[in-house]
Amino acid sequence: MIPTIDGGAHRFVVTGVYDALFVMRDLETGTLWNHITGEAVHGPLLGRRLPVSNLLQTNARQALALNPHIEVAISSRRLGGARNNLDPSATLNNKFVGSLAVEDTRRPRMELGLGLSSGDTHRFYPMATIQGRGRAFFDVFADRNVLIYMDPDTFTPAALFLDAADVQVDGNEIRLADGRTIRSGLVIGRDGTPLAVDRPLQTFTRWYGFALTFPGCEVFGE
Repeated sequence: MIPTIDGGAHRFVVTGVYDALFVMRDLETGTLWNHITGEAVHGPLLGRRLPVSNLLQTNARQALALNPHIEVAISSRRLGGARNNLDPSATLNNKFVGSLAVEDTRRPRMELGLGLSSGDTHRFYPMATIQGRGRAFFDVFADRNVLIYMDPDTFTPAALFLDAADVQVDGNEIRLADGRTIRSGLVIGRDGTPLAVDRPLQTFTRWYGFALTFPGCEVFGE
């Protein structure tokens, strides 16, 4: 979410929980915001929407491949709980459960997956389904061919708008039938040159969060 309103940068903090999802508040106006959609949901700026863009899972190797001169910040703070964030058997804290209204029970509450959004189309790809289909496959989303895949470096799902006849996962690379490859988060041409990429708006999330943010969303394969 880009925190610029009427040309001025606003400061955002987590202020509470609603429907088991964190709610953001900007300190300048006290407006409450949905951090996934960028919508103001309560307060003086109700009805406004901030631009949102992808915040992808990545690592230092991918960041350096994208920009060899990028600065890497090393924190002395211990990263606590990161492993649990990917644990499929994790449970939701009772304080979060208590904030739930009407829950979508088509899928297990804590199931991990990739959610894609475009206009009024919202689709959830369960992580187990992606892995079961060879960790990479093509689908059609927003009238375009999209590659759904498990990133070999981060072990998280991702999506690219891409056209190709076939795709295979080979170690740390994803190989397309036309000779292009995906490695370190980049699409590499047959001549070894990184190519421009186009990604749908996406989020690596748990089922309950995506379904509550986009009621009635599609589930791939159902």
